[in-house]
Amino acid sequence: MKKHRILIVDDIPENIKVLQAILSDSSYEIQYALNGKDALMLCVADSFDLILLDIMMPEMDGYEVCKYLKSKDKTKDIPIIYLTAKVDSEDIVKGFESGGQDYVTKPFNPQELIARVNTHLELKHKNESLKFMNLQLEERVAARTMELQEANNELQEANLQLAKLEDAKNDFLSLMSTELREPLNGIVGFADMLEFSIKNKTNLKYVRFIKQAVEKLIGVSDIALLLSALRFERYEMKVQGLPVYEIVKTSSDKLKGLITERKVKLKIDIPKNYIIRGDERLLLVCMEKIIENAVANTPSRSEVYVGAELMGQKIKVFVKDAGTHFAAGEVNYTFRFFDLEKNERTEEFKRFSPGLVAVKLVMDLHKAKVDVENLKEGGVCVSFLLPEY
Repeated sequence: MKKHRILIVDDIPENIKVLQAILSDSSYEIQYALNGKDALMLCVADSFDLILLDIMMPEMDGYEVCKYLKSKDKTKDIPIIYLTAKVDSEDIVKGFESGGQDYVTKPFNPQELIARVNTHLELKHKNESLKFMNLQLEERVAARTMELQEANNELQEANLQLAKLEDAKNDFLSLMSTELREPLNGIVGFADMLEFSIKNKTNLKYVRFIKQAVEKLIGVSDIALLLSALRFERYEMKVQGLPVYEIVKTSSDKLKGLITERKVKLKIDIPKNYIIRGDERLLLVCMEKIIENAVANTPSRSEVYVGAELMGQKIKVFVKDAGTHFAAGEVNYTFRFFDLEKNERTEEFKRFSPGLVAVKLVMDLHKAKVDVENLKEGGVCVSFLLPEY
């Protein structure tokens, strides 16, 4: 067991002998000094766990010794108990102000002295343990901070690489779209020529199938590029006033082939003075994909109704069809598609399409909401609300 090293400082040898006798327990190791200067020299040369310091000494009294010890890093944490015959409150306060932790009065009470010594030795031990624990904690925090910094650096590097990969993917999609568009446009051009020159109805039907297939390929290419640009905020919006009727008419004209093939009647009932705020290209795509989904899913020879209504300072645009309802979870699946984990993108829904995913992204960019309602009488109504211009 480690012994507690105690320094006794008193100019009267008889007092030192009394203290040595009281502290004769084997757990203490005692050293002594007869004056303040000798005490300071011993403290510089050695280390102590506690100091019993007499106040009234010649040349350098106990207050001076205490102040000096408390001013030095090596000795500032050593508990000091004053030995005094004085019990005036002024002397006691002065002792505490100079840095002392406690005091015992002469003549000494052995039980009191031992109790005070043990209390301050225990407090010193606990303070040292606490400091050690704090030091360990600081080291752990520093190490953890370094680990987190390294992890953050790795994450930033990974994000940078991911951004580069996304840019490369987008550039590749753009390149492929451009490369595909030229031959596809050529096929469409030749198909147009064949359409005007072929008289055989069966062959004419085949040519029109070719045209529709090619136009669909072009549409898929365009929507893939748009989805990528919207998802990664690479699209720059150009907001302006847009007549709702013209947006719907232009979008529906692109779908004439599908409308004819499906034998669907498209009814547009929109006042020509309704003007909304938005990006023309995005809203054309948005309207086209909503109408396309309605036409593709409504029964043959039924009607798809496109309308609009004024709601305060906003205009609600809606498309109603007589098709099958959206299944439970299908709307959430469609509009949260990019938030889903890869293994969650496995469900197959009848009305799901990449076009509707684009619609959601377009509305998000316009800070608007797209709603899907399964109608009680059958069919579906898809709508969105944009500010009036």
